[in-house]
Amino acid sequence: MVARLVLLLALCLSVAGPLRAAPTEYQLKAVFLLNFARYATWPATALPDAAPIEICVLGRDPFGIHLKGLEARQAQGRAVKVRYPDTVEAAAGCAVVFVAASEQRRLNALLREMAYTPTLTVSDIDGFVEAGGSIGFVTEDDRIRFDINRTTLARDDIKLSAQLLKLARRLIGRPER
Repeated sequence: MVARLVLLLALCLSVAGPLRAAPTEYQLKAVFLLNFARYATWPATALPDAAPIEICVLGRDPFGIHLKGLEARQAQGRAVKVRYPDTVEAAAGCAVVFVAASEQRRLNALLREMAYTPTLTVSDIDGFVEAGGSIGFVTEDDRIRFDINRTTLARDDIKLSAQLLKLARRLIGRPER
């Protein structure tokens, strides 16, 4: 009986395959960026028909290979393209811009330059949404969560789905009208 149980356990383990490692912080954040692109609505003029949704990283790339994997995916029936612009001007046309921690010293200037453009700004810099960013990642109880600035979204004419708003840890600013 014990031999049968051991054999059954060995068979189950061989069928299950190797255990996968837990995803890294930036693997998870890359998936969040894709989902933000899936559940956001931009003005019609911001995304011409059949144009890809561009996800851009401004600053030193913390994602490594994980963001490139998004290019095989789609958001809202559109291809996803990843870019790494050097300046805010070069980021024109990006639907989602992740502002890397390397840009913390220039954060206020960057957010001023991107204001009133249909760009969903995202970062994990502390105080990002309070400074005027759209979505800020926070780590709480070893989980990645996010805060949303509704005032910034309304100003930039970007709408997020009700489901995404419900998942936020915290909503700041006035609601969209």
